[in-house]
Amino acid sequence: MMKFVGLIILFLMVACQLTPTKVYETQPVTEKSGQEIPAGTIIIDARPAFEYSLAHLNGALPMRWEDFTQREEPFLGVLDIDQFFHARRLARLGIKQDSPVLVVGRGLQGEGEEGRLAWTLRVLGMKNVSFAHIDSFSLPLTKSEAPPRENVSIWRPTFDESLIITREEFLTSIMKAKGTFEAPVVIDVRTEAQYLGKDSNYYSLHAPDLGAVNIPWTEFLTREGRANTQIKDRLQSVGIDPNKKIICLDEKGVRSATVTLILRELGYPKATNFAGGYMLLMGKR
Repeated sequence: MMKFVGLIILFLMVACQLTPTKVYETQPVTEKSGQEIPAGTIIIDARPAFEYSLAHLNGALPMRWEDFTQREEPFLGVLDIDQFFHARRLARLGIKQDSPVLVVGRGLQGEGEEGRLAWTLRVLGMKNVSFAHIDSFSLPLTKSEAPPRENVSIWRPTFDESLIITREEFLTSIMKAKGTFEAPVVIDVRTEAQYLGKDSNYYSLHAPDLGAVNIPWTEFLTREGRANTQIKDRLQSVGIDPNKKIICLDEKGVRSATVTLILRELGYPKATNFAGGYMLLMGKR
């Protein structure tokens, strides 16, 4: 009898030490329009960590655009030199270079985080990347942990240099082509108040000699956080046609990255982003 009791106690002790089995939700993600996100799409949540922890789309992975950049002024927004390190990190998360990826964020209520992250992935050579406002998808959201993804083979980035312009290239193209037909169009995508230096919450960075056109980034987005096709009329009204080289600019290259991808989607293949923004251009410290 004592042996039997002892076995029961031993069984209970071992059972208490077992790690509980994790249960992951597998509900499909659909847009409010009723369209279901294609199977195999990797959802990345670019919102701040606190907001992600409160609620996120089923299976979404948290990731920040800052993870891929340098962290000190005036280089905030400038991509890390070793992007192969980040490609390896993506591979460990089960993300391949040809993986379909949807980046979600706060849309017009945010600062363009999802667009900047999508732009970064595109710069790394990932072609099938889109972004949208998280509120454009069906609720409810979840607090459940995303299921682990199997590692994929390490891949090396194929840097898309057409999406990015360096400080030296920026200044050279502006100075050499100034006043000519070949001169690029510079679009300052900050709000009008920021552009005019009237917003005390932002750096008052404005270089009039660039001849920048101010079109706030919010005009390029719909409420769903996708490309606003009507912006093409505004661009045409200020003389910007699809054949022109366009340099998008803001303080750190975040909202301007969003606008760059939207312009590409709308048929402006020469749109590019100055990732360092005014902070790098003017050496703001």
